[in-house]
Amino acid sequence: MVATLFDQKTTLAPMRQALSIQDLAETMRDDALAQARQKFSILGEEDLQTLLQMPAFLNAFKHALGCGVAQVLAENDPAVKEVYAYDPSTNPDCESGDDLPTSATIHLLVRVSQTSAALEALIASLDQALTAKLAQLPSAEYAQRTCFLDINLLSDEDAQRGTGYAALLTSLFAPPLRIW
Repeated sequence: MVATLFDQKTTLAPMRQALSIQDLAETMRDDALAQARQKFSILGEEDLQTLLQMPAFLNAFKHALGCGVAQVLAENDPAVKEVYAYDPSTNPDCESGDDLPTSATIHLLVRVSQTSAALEALIASLDQALTAKLAQLPSAEYAQRTCFLDINLLSDEDAQRGTGYAALLTSLFAPPLRIW
């Protein structure tokens, strides 16, 4: 089993304080790649360029990155209550799961007790740093992107009313996955 920066057993706050946002983004990228590679090690494929073209590998990589982003947000802002991953292109009527191409965008719903300029600035900085680090991967999809994070902040009031993106929290057909 590969030990990563985002193992649940580790306390990361002191280490994160010493990292620049660029170093943090690089570590998140490398840990997410290691987690995704571990899941696909049975295939024996080592070429990252080939792996990044496989939708299942890309989804595992995106999930690991999303978990890393969720952890960073939660550790740096006490207003963060829950984080969910979702896929806006999910079609519950498709049985094969391959109706639409996989996007590299990481879609998250972040439930917060209150929004703040500091949280929005952290999200923007993290997105910029991740975009720069992901552009270094051997993939045209990653090299051409200007952003990767699509994060929607949800207040408690939004969640109670179930309006806008908060409606996804109670979706029967394509519910989001709680990752933090």
